[in-house]
Amino acid sequence: MKKILSNVFFVVYALIAVFVTICLLSFNEQRISEFGQYSLLIMDSNQLEPDYRKGELVLVNKKDSIDVGDKIFFYNTYSPNLEISLAKVTNKENTKSIEPNYTLEGGAIIASEYVIGPSNTTTSIPVVGSILGILESRWGFLFLIVFPSLVAFLYEIYVVVTEIRDSKKAEESK
Repeated sequence: MKKILSNVFFVVYALIAVFVTICLLSFNEQRISEFGQYSLLIMDSNQLEPDYRKGELVLVNKKDSIDVGDKIFFYNTYSPNLEISLAKVTNKENTKSIEPNYTLEGGAIIASEYVIGPSNTTTSIPVVGSILGILESRWGFLFLIVFPSLVAFLYEIYVVVTEIRDSKKAEESK
């Protein structure tokens, strides 16, 4: 029973480590994990309440068409720190470029390259955002993924060396 539990723990840990590593490798310029048309948003502040709470993981599906009246997630280039914001689209303007520009509540104009996706296609998972945020941080990844993996690797090397040494001693005693 103990061996089964330790194997299950190891498999779950390995899956989490692989998932977090893939998330880190999928970062865009704004440190948001993107998988095709999906983005993983970690709500790390209460700025978007009551729609989204701190600690939630929001899976945003970026669809092709955003209509006037839709609430959208976007990279707020108007703030000193590039942050994620949520606002309602009041106007959609097609320019000479292929991508449209969006006018938001308050008069801000956002190019479509800064749009993450509409809020009506999201899936929100409570608490998971806080956990993923810790695992994706530099120190969290180092202490919770890298160091335990290194210790397990070194232990396996120790076990192999011990087995080789014990087998050599058994051969010499014959």
